[in-house]
Amino acid sequence: MMKNKILLSVFLLVIVGFSSCEKKNTAGLTEMTYYPSIEMMGDNPLLVPLGSTFTDPGVKSELDGVDVSNKVKVVSNVDASNGGVYSVSYTVASTDGFTRTESRMVIVASPNYNHNDLSGNYTANVIRNGTTSFSGNPVSLKKSSLGYGIYEISDWIGGYYNVGYGYGPNYAFPGLIQVDGDNNVVLISMSNAWGDPFDAVVGTYDSATKVFQYDAFWLGKYDFKVTLTLQ
Repeated sequence: MMKNKILLSVFLLVIVGFSSCEKKNTAGLTEMTYYPSIEMMGDNPLLVPLGSTFTDPGVKSELDGVDVSNKVKVVSNVDASNGGVYSVSYTVASTDGFTRTESRMVIVASPNYNHNDLSGNYTANVIRNGTTSFSGNPVSLKKSSLGYGIYEISDWIGGYYNVGYGYGPNYAFPGLIQVDGDNNVVLISMSNAWGDPFDAVVGTYDSATKVFQYDAFWLGKYDFKVTLTLQ
């Protein structure tokens, strides 16, 4: 009889200890976690006229049916004075610390652009710093779905590394290009294997001859003089 009482006491201690452990692990957590929602207001991607004042359309956020839009943290790098591709991120947290983040792409470009169709295959001539040069490299322009006369360019530097040195497609400088209403070449975006941006792009497009001529300055020490002629 005594043995049975001892076994029963041990069993009860185990149950109590297990219950205490369970309560400790769940302390501070609500029985149900609600995740916040984020509804983007306005367009994404959003086109912003070059030289204008950027006004963020913002977002609407709810948590368990309650509007918490005023608790959304916004981080933006938009500079409407310079053409380019920027981003705005929106982050909001639940009562349990879980976060939700959404991002908006913002493209700053001139609303006054060349309305001719510039898409096609071009032949590129490129000279770097007045010394090394390559000619006859293929470069393509494809109309972007973004509007504003923005095109996808296969290689900003005319195939200098990609084709000229034979490094391959990973060493092209693709991106987005625009020609404004005064036929100036406008840099919208560029990427490359090194991850370094252009310092500037300066040049023009000749509507009569359908030829691009511009200088792409890179890393403060390289000047790629590029001529693109429509085939």
